[in-house]
Amino acid sequence: MKKSLIALFLVLFVCQINLSFANDLKSKPNIIVIMSDDIGFSDIGCYGGEVETPNLDYLADNGVRFSQFYNTARCCPSRAALLTGKYPHQAGVGYMTRALGTTKAYQGHLREDVKTIGEYMKNQGYITMHVGKWHVGNLKNQVLPDKRGFDKTWTRIQRVNYWNFDHVYENGDFREVTGDEKKYLTDIEGDKAIEYIEEATQNDPPFFMYLAFDAAHWPLHAKKEDIQKYKNRFNNGWDQLRKERIKRIDSLGLVSYKKPEEIKNSLVPRWDSIPTGDINKGYHSFESGLQDQSDWNRKMEVYAAQIDCMDQNIGRIIKVLKQKGIFENTMIIYVQDNGGCAELIGKHEGVAPGGPDSYASYNLPWAYLSNTPFRRYKHFLYEGGISTPCIIHWPKSIPLKRNGVVENESYGHLIDILPTCLDAAGADVESLKSELEGQSLLPEIKGYGENANRTVFWEHEGNRAIRKGPWKLISRYSKDVGYFKRWGYPVPPREQVWELYNVVDDRWEQEELSINYPDLVDSLINEYKGWAQKVGAIPREELVEGL
Repeated sequence: MKKSLIALFLVLFVCQINLSFANDLKSKPNIIVIMSDDIGFSDIGCYGGEVETPNLDYLADNGVRFSQFYNTARCCPSRAALLTGKYPHQAGVGYMTRALGTTKAYQGHLREDVKTIGEYMKNQGYITMHVGKWHVGNLKNQVLPDKRGFDKTWTRIQRVNYWNFDHVYENGDFREVTGDEKKYLTDIEGDKAIEYIEEATQNDPPFFMYLAFDAAHWPLHAKKEDIQKYKNRFNNGWDQLRKERIKRIDSLGLVSYKKPEEIKNSLVPRWDSIPTGDINKGYHSFESGLQDQSDWNRKMEVYAAQIDCMDQNIGRIIKVLKQKGIFENTMIIYVQDNGGCAELIGKHEGVAPGGPDSYASYNLPWAYLSNTPFRRYKHFLYEGGISTPCIIHWPKSIPLKRNGVVENESYGHLIDILPTCLDAAGADVESLKSELEGQSLLPEIKGYGENANRTVFWEHEGNRAIRKGPWKLISRYSKDVGYFKRWGYPVPPREQVWELYNVVDDRWEQEELSINYPDLVDSLINEYKGWAQKVGAIPREELVEGL
């Protein structure tokens, strides 16, 4: 009898634990992390852009947006940082998906001994899902989402093309596309995200989704109806539009531009120096040297349409979440992988961007507009290359008084996304400090964070930077002549020097101050060297022969 009572007690105890665990899981938020590709700091509406993004604007107006949030200046390392909560070198992706040298820091894919956000969230009881771009491993090395913690995954494998791709990788199966997948890529990614959410919500556990849109990476491909929406929207050209953006950015409380007159980028031609052209004539490619304003307008119209379509699909996802009654307790985070892209792509004379027969980029002058009010572009570690919007929306947890707030005191980095998700899921983030470089952003979104003096670091393709409080020390790598020639940049002087900026007072990096603060420069250089040794960041010339 006594044994029977003990057995009954144990059964009831286990049932109570299981019930408590199930209830705990039900109370956890669903989490969706959205990353877009090659979109500039101020392209979307709620950051001052001309592109209509009502759904992202809605998330910003009812959540918190950051004015100082950083990526790594390039696609692959940014994804590695987001996925692991570590600097990209620690994750194995210090460069791109091609190995440089023989060290693990530059092996070109995620390290086997580094956990991903998928693995961390699974340990918290989440169903984990990935849709879209992966770009931190491939079929050859078998570093793929389903092997790195994601229960469900869908990604294209080939070079990005929004209209033409014939194979995808889904849930461990490399297969030909189906009939439903033979349409515009961004819409397919939206479809898959909704399909996976529908499946996940049939079960009790919360879900985590990493949704990595390809938009708006080149090529300039978009649907006709979306392109038409932006017809003549950019006729005033990059000079005037940049001035208008600066005013909007200032009025939104994102970045206050204090200079009476902006310093012009010498690589960007004056808009009024370009022939007006005839919208009814054939399209001239950049290579022809004959491009007029109508040719340039077409590029930006297609680029805007790409972003617009992405926002439409975010809206579709929001609608599904609301229909299922789970929107209030779903945390949605939106970030970008790097600044607007100035890379020169497109040689098809007479083929206007947009359709499946075209393959072009929007080029440096429009990237100059995309990254307003900052300097430079993707690849570079000036603010234009590494500044991203960050929007966090979570109605159940963010105080109402924080809705629509621009967080411009603290600054964050993609390495913070993983600990933020874990913190939201109720994990003990403090106990994981030895594993993660980032820190939770929940204090910032709730209004009591103190991240205004933290130190963050960068190294990408020889470019180096450190930010500590208001100070940013940056060194531009200029010995890689092949890179500059490939993408149409003028080759800079080969001497690599450190530049110092106060990015609280001078976020656009126009007043170089190193000569005024030599001791500070030396101190920051020493901090950078210590970090580089810790994460395995190696001088570029030691990795690449012939530079």
